Amino acid sequence: MKIRSVSLAILRKEDRILVQEINFPDISTTFYRPIGGTIEFGENSKKTLIRELKEELDQEIEEPRLISVIENIFGIEDELGHEIDFIYEASFIDKSQYNQEEFVGIEGSIPYKACWKPITYFSTTMDDVKLVPDGPFIQRNTFEEKNGIIRYYIKKD
Repeated sequence: MKIRSVSLAILRKEDRILVQEINFPDISTTFYRPIGGTIEFGENSKKTLIRELKEELDQEIEEPRLISVIENIFGIEDELGHEIDFIYEASFIDKSQYNQEEFVGIEGSIPYKACWKPITYFSTTMDDVKLVPDGPFIQRNTFEEKNGIIRYYIKKD
């Protein structure tokens, strides 16, 4: 396994954020993740984010702002994952997108559902719902911003 570098967008609509819904066949938990994807070799994290939003949602975003970098070590379906997540605050250029409640995104050739969820939706201790990585929620609700970037580590045993 290798460390994966990822760029993710925090797109806000009032008190809600746009997240991709992820379900696994053998896991009862529904995972939610900000929209984004893997950084390609030679590509910086900001360009990745712009490319991923165009590829997945066919949308352009205004100048994204880096707000956090997270080292995320996690386990899922008996496998260990390790990511460096670049979290950006971003907004759609086409403001009419904020009128949509749901989006159909494309990851490769596989469609997925994206929707607006209140950030407080993830603050409850529901076992069947999880925001991944945990960083966006923790960063906005627990840590103070220092120089625009916060670095901390989340390890799932």
